[in-house]
Amino acid sequence: MTLVRRILRLLGAALAFGVYVWYAAVRHAPAVKRRKARRRTSRSPRDSR
Repeated sequence: MTLVRRILRLLGAALAFGVYVWYAAVRHAPAVKRRKARRRTSRSPRDSR
């Protein structure tokens, strides 16, 4: 029974970590898009690599 509990606890922790990472990514996506757009517009045409 302890092995089942350990596996369930591990799966729960992995799910919680995945939800946390997803939430943080979704929350910061607009700022990242704005930053990337600003970088694209501020670059001169000769700097494109």
